[in-house]
Amino acid sequence: MTDALPHLTPGSWLDVIQQEYLNDYVPSGGSAVKVVAGSDAALARVTADLRTRAATGDFYYAHVDPSQRNEAGKPQNLHRIDQFFFAVTKEVDWKSWAAQQARRYLESSGITLAEGRKLGDLELIATDNGRDPQDLVNQYQRELATPQIRDARFSIEFRAAITALSRALLIPDAVTPTTQEVLLAWLQGRSLPGAAAALKKIQIFEKINIGNARAMLTSFCRWLPQTGHAGLVVTFDFRPYEYKKVAKGKRQAEQLSLIREAAARGATAEELAGIAEEHDRSQPDVFYSDAAYMQMLTLIRRFIDEIDWFERFQLVILTTPNFYKDKSLDPAVKRCYFDYDALQTRIGQEVHDARNANQARSEERREGK
Repeated sequence: MTDALPHLTPGSWLDVIQQEYLNDYVPSGGSAVKVVAGSDAALARVTADLRTRAATGDFYYAHVDPSQRNEAGKPQNLHRIDQFFFAVTKEVDWKSWAAQQARRYLESSGITLAEGRKLGDLELIATDNGRDPQDLVNQYQRELATPQIRDARFSIEFRAAITALSRALLIPDAVTPTTQEVLLAWLQGRSLPGAAAALKKIQIFEKINIGNARAMLTSFCRWLPQTGHAGLVVTFDFRPYEYKKVAKGKRQAEQLSLIREAAARGATAEELAGIAEEHDRSQPDVFYSDAAYMQMLTLIRRFIDEIDWFERFQLVILTTPNFYKDKSLDPAVKRCYFDYDALQTRIGQEVHDARNANQARSEERREGK
């Protein structure tokens, strides 16, 4: 579940992930959480390499970074499962993927879609198939009145949304906002004027929130094979949550202490200015409260405990090595996994194995060493 890069090179660790998970386990329906610690350079390589490997293996890939602000200029609050879902699916082309669903429906119904023909060209599609346009509309309305995704493991809202979006592509609305516009906004966590009434017509009665977002994410993972993807690979940068904001007065005292120590060593004016500037840059632009930090630890713990709920999902969480140090022994550590016993007991032996230096020991296990 977890590995520490100081004991394993990034390349070796990535090879283990490839061989043990991405090659077969995840595409076959399995899911796993991996927590990896390392230097900034090592974690940057992990992120870049996983993105490449995900693309090569036809996975949908998402990098989730809490240090980035949202479109409104505010922290993303990824400790909320609904915001995590929106971040993971931010780059999803819902319209294009729903169009694939609509085309499969046409094929299963014996309706031919000529090359270059748009899904909403009712008159021309009817002509191509020797059908009356209104008869074709009636068939659409009748057969797409219920969700086309029959698997009960999908959430009701997800099934309703994808089916309604496919239907909206086949039978375009003449009203504003259109069903397509309303659903695309709903899937992205936005709301349009008049959206509530339109959503109720397709049996969606609430926005995506902390109550239903986990079911939406599990449904998304299960839907990915229907869109031509092998599964979902997510890298989540936990490091912004490790930082604890220091009061302005204390930061100024720390900066003054550093400058005095440097001056005592005979540092030049330029060096002193550089020390002051570096200290100012050390405070990130986005930081999270203690409450948000604990919520994120809980979210990670739930991902670990409930990973069997998911299919074809590889979650990789990036942390610093300091996160596994005891802050009672190292004053420089402000937040660590000892803050949450439930998480510590789940990943402790995996990060600091009592008998082995790292996780690259599958061969030893197979050979009985």
